[in-house]
Amino acid sequence: MILERVTPESVGIHSEGILKFIDLAESRGLELHSMMLLRHGKVCAEGWWKPYNPASPHMMFSFTKALTSTAIGFACQEGALSLDDRLSELFPDKMPENPSENLLACTVRDLLTMSCGHETEINTFDVNEPDWIKNFLSHEFKYKPGTCFMYNTAGTNMLCAALKRRTGENLFEYLTPRLFEPLGMKNIECFCLPDGVEMGGAGSRLKTEDMARFILFVSRHGKWEGKQLLNAEWFDMASANQVSTISPANNADNPDWRCGYGFQFWRCVPEHVFRADGAFGQYGVVFEDKDTVLILQSSSSNQQEQLTCAWEALLPAITDEETLPESPMAHVLKKRLERAEITPMLSSRNPWSEKEIEGKKFAFTEEVPGLVDFIGGVWIVAPQGGVTKTLRFEFAPEKANLVFEQDNGEFTAEIGLQSHFTSFTLGGRTYGAVGRWRSDKRFELEVRCAESAGGRRMIFTFEGDALTLETESTMAISGGIADRPYKRYTLKAEEFQRRIWAVRRRKTCLRVAFLCLKRLTNGLKYAILLGY
Repeated sequence: MILERVTPESVGIHSEGILKFIDLAESRGLELHSMMLLRHGKVCAEGWWKPYNPASPHMMFSFTKALTSTAIGFACQEGALSLDDRLSELFPDKMPENPSENLLACTVRDLLTMSCGHETEINTFDVNEPDWIKNFLSHEFKYKPGTCFMYNTAGTNMLCAALKRRTGENLFEYLTPRLFEPLGMKNIECFCLPDGVEMGGAGSRLKTEDMARFILFVSRHGKWEGKQLLNAEWFDMASANQVSTISPANNADNPDWRCGYGFQFWRCVPEHVFRADGAFGQYGVVFEDKDTVLILQSSSSNQQEQLTCAWEALLPAITDEETLPESPMAHVLKKRLERAEITPMLSSRNPWSEKEIEGKKFAFTEEVPGLVDFIGGVWIVAPQGGVTKTLRFEFAPEKANLVFEQDNGEFTAEIGLQSHFTSFTLGGRTYGAVGRWRSDKRFELEVRCAESAGGRRMIFTFEGDALTLETESTMAISGGIADRPYKRYTLKAEEFQRRIWAVRRRKTCLRVAFLCLKRLTNGLKYAILLGY
C-alpha cells in the first residue's frame, strides 16, 4: 500500500501548528532527524534534516520493544505462547538450583509490563557472564511479579529468547511474513546478542516510513488494508495502563514517564495518547481520539522536551474538523521541511593554509582503525575493518576530501565547505560532513552517519610537520548506549616520520659499529698482552 500524501488542512490540521512545533523544538535545542505526521492514514507532513534522509534506516533503540510486543501478540494468537507461560517452563535448563517463589511465579505478561520483579537490570553483555539468560534468571527477583515496574531491556530480550524457543525463529524472521511483508516494510534488520538471539529490547534500525507503517498498524489495532492481521484485543491490552511506572524501583522525574505502561508501550500525559519510545527521541505517538500518528527520529538527551513541544504546539493544531480551508502556510511548511538540515557550521575558507597542507600525508603514532570505524556512530556495532596508515586533505572550490589510506585501500569523506552538509557513501551507508577553518592552523569537521543518532566532531591542529586531532561526539553525553568520549591523537607528516626513522636507523647503525669497534679494540688489547 502506498501512503497517500496530502496537505495538513485537507485532514483537519493547521499547518501553522506543525511549523510552531518545529520552531519550538529547534529553539529549545532539540535535534530532529526526521518527522512524519499522518491523519486518517494519510501523510500530511514529512521531512528529513540533512544528512538524514528517507532511504537510510535509523537506529531505533527501545522503539524496538514495540515490535517485540507485537511479535508476542502474534505468537499468542497462534498458540505458540501464552501470557501466563512461566519462565520456569520456558527455560527449565537455565533455572538456578533453588529458584525463589517470585521467579517461579514470573510470566510472559510480567516481562511485557516490565514488572518481572527485578530491582536492577543485568548487563546483557557482561563478558564474565556469557550466558545472559541464566544470568537473568539467577538475578534476584526481589518483588512479587506484576507489582513493581522497573525498566528492563534484558526482560524484553527474554521475550525474544522465549519466542525463539517456542517457534524456532528469531524475532524479525518471525515477523517478516506476519507483519513486515503485509505492511510493505523491507530489509528490516536487528542486532544479535552473543548467543544469536535478536536484541528485541533495542537493536533495530528503521526508515521513517517503516516506523509510520508500523505505528499506523498499531493505531488501527492490528488491521491493515481491511484485513485483521493481529486481533484487536491484543492492542487493547498493549496500549492500556497495565502497571504504574511509579514504584520503589523506578521514580522517573519526567511527567510522560509517570503515566503508566502497557505491553512495551508508554501512556502519555494527554488523555488518549500512547507511544512507542526509543532513546534520544525515536517516537511513534498515537493520538487515539484524533486518528493521528506522529513519527520522530532525533538525537536529544532531553526526550521529555520533545514530547512537551508536541503537546504544546501540535496537539492543539489537530482539530475535530474533517477538513479546513487550504492555507498558504501549507506551502511554507512544505518548503521548510524540504530544506531542513541539521544546524550546520558557518564555513570559512583559508586558501593559504589549504595550500600548505594540500596532499601532505600524516601518519598516526598509534594504531587507528579505518575511516568507517574511526567515524563510528551510536550503536554502529559491526566493524568494517582496516588499519589506517596515513590521512591527507584534498581541497576543491566547494568541498574538501579527507582521505584515509588504509591497509585495505583508500577511503574518502567528502566535506562541504559552503555551510552545508555534503552527502557521500562509505561502507554502504550514507554520511554527511561539513567543515571550516577556525584559524589559520585549526580546521573543524563534523561528520554524521545517517543511520546513527550522533556523529563525530573533529578538530585538526597543524603545527609544521605535526598534526593533533581531537575527536568527540556531537551528543552532549557519552558512555553507556551513547557515543565514545573525547580522544586526542598525535600525527606526524609522513616524510618527517621517515626522517625520524632514518635518524633512528643511523643511530642504531652507529651503536652497532661502536660496539663492534669496542670489541675489536678489546681483542687487540688481549692479543698484545698475550704477545701476539
